[in-house]
Amino acid sequence: MISNELDKVQRTIINVHRELFDESPSPMKLQKLCYYAQGYALAEGGELFQEDFQAWQHGPVVCELFDKYREYQWRQITEEVGESEATILDFITNVVSAYGRYDGAALSTMTHRENSWIEARGDLDESQGSTAVITKESMRRFFTAKLKVADVE
Repeated sequence: MISNELDKVQRTIINVHRELFDESPSPMKLQKLCYYAQGYALAEGGELFQEDFQAWQHGPVVCELFDKYREYQWRQITEEVGESEATILDFITNVVSAYGRYDGAALSTMTHRENSWIEARGDLDESQGSTAVITKESMRRFFTAKLKVADVE
């Protein structure tokens, strides 16, 4: 069961993506956008939702979110999801604006190059499955460093 917080985030991401790109994200893309949103929130000292990401073969995944949209497979999520959450709308819009132009496969490739996913998987080959948790602390460290680099540029 998805927490109320994750439900708000995923609804807002889907709605913002539809507004900005005139299409819905696929479940894979939604997972990665949730990951980036949570990562930047952690770097800024917050937390959007309690669920953890696992370091799956195709990048970070929240199991509860995977279960909710598994029927869509690689297709766009077409169901009505309800309204966006006003309190996080600006934050989510910034994340989706930055990362929404990439498809799910490109976002997956990006996450494979990031320390949080690499640390969680250890010595596993990219082609192997994994349920290892990507810790929030690992995400916080990675995205804090990413924000510091962006501030310098």
